[in-house]
Amino acid sequence: MKLYSVDLNNVSEPELSQWFDAMSESRKEEVTRLKNDAKRKSKIAADRLSRAAVSEFCGISPAEIRFSKNEFGKPFAVGLDVFFSISHSGDLVCLAVSDRKIGIDIEKNREIRLDAAKRFACESELEYIGGSTERFFEIWTLKEAYFKCIGTGLGADIKNVSFKKTDGGYECSENGFLLTKLVLPDGYTGFVCEKI
Repeated sequence: MKLYSVDLNNVSEPELSQWFDAMSESRKEEVTRLKNDAKRKSKIAADRLSRAAVSEFCGISPAEIRFSKNEFGKPFAVGLDVFFSISHSGDLVCLAVSDRKIGIDIEKNREIRLDAAKRFACESELEYIGGSTERFFEIWTLKEAYFKCIGTGLGADIKNVSFKKTDGGYECSENGFLLTKLVLPDGYTGFVCEKI
């Protein structure tokens, strides 16, 4: 597994324009339709990271890479034996690439109604979250990373998979997954979930 990230505060307008020019026509159209400038920048950076990571991992030119999405919207590189996952929040865009199924999720911590956890957390996770915004985002990003890893995105069975913090890190109720807490700038929480 290899991780990549971009802080959008460190990307100049000429760089962003160059990255945009390298995108596929359909992706350019998708980005151009976005009304929010921050979302446009994130999408452009996400495409750039995806191309750079897959290119490096597979040893091919970025121009040779064609992306598509599965039925749940998870992107993949057509015809290549590589897995990647991307997440963006705030000014940060992160990507994980591997030869195994992988999911990544990051969130910029912010004020949130903690009772929202009842929509996605099981009883033991709710106890762990308690009154902590930091723990709320830990459980949320663990769930997102897991569902991105399995390729389905969040669904009705979100409470059927649970996570807990242990002395050695974090554990998933489903076997066969490696969970890694990301070292991110202050104010961000994130995890990678990799199928083992």
